[in-house]
Amino acid sequence: MKIIVTSCAALSLAVLFTFVALSALRAYEATTGVALHEACGGVAPHVCLSYLAGIADMHEVGLAGGDTPLFCPRLEELEKIGRGVWLYYEQNPDALEQPAALGAIQALALMFPCE
Repeated sequence: MKIIVTSCAALSLAVLFTFVALSALRAYEATTGVALHEACGGVAPHVCLSYLAGIADMHEVGLAGGDTPLFCPRLEELEKIGRGVWLYYEQNPDALEQPAALGAIQALALMFPCE
């Protein structure tokens, strides 16, 4: 009986450690273009606008090092920017398969070109 209990405990630990190892590989998955398109299309507008604000913030951080700007934002209604990103995905369905950050930057570059 003691051997069976010990074997079951060892098997349980093995399964637990295997599950932890597999789930750790998926700790972060990049947001997809599909998810951002849906969020900006009205499913989760707060997620859309927060995501785009993060992109703009990181863009500003990059500019502090003297990099060339990818886009030059103007003061616009936040909802208008979200709709612009949604429209970009509507007009560029191939971008849906890319990471959302890439699609967002491409959309913002079209909406806010640097002159």
